[in-house]
Amino acid sequence: MAGERLHPPGWTEISAVCTDPSVRGQGLATRLVLAVAHGIRERGETPFLHTAAGNHNAIRLYDSLGFRLRRRTVFLTARAPERVRESRVTAVS
Repeated sequence: MAGERLHPPGWTEISAVCTDPSVRGQGLATRLVLAVAHGIRERGETPFLHTAAGNHNAIRLYDSLGFRLRRRTVFLTARAPERVRESRVTAVS
């Protein structure tokens, strides 16, 4: 499967490219990416996509289709603090 997600002006993200492990190696992901990219270009937009640095199969595929690394991004996660206990809350009026 493959689709579109983000649409910044002039650009469209190709998203959720994946194939079932039992049918990998048959060129399905290639055909999907090319089909989605074709539709994006037909609208006069530029296709882009992203993947994790460790997803070597995806990187190889995207590189073979002419996509080039534009930027490396580091994602961080944050956790919301634990719920504040009511006994520690002071109301000011």
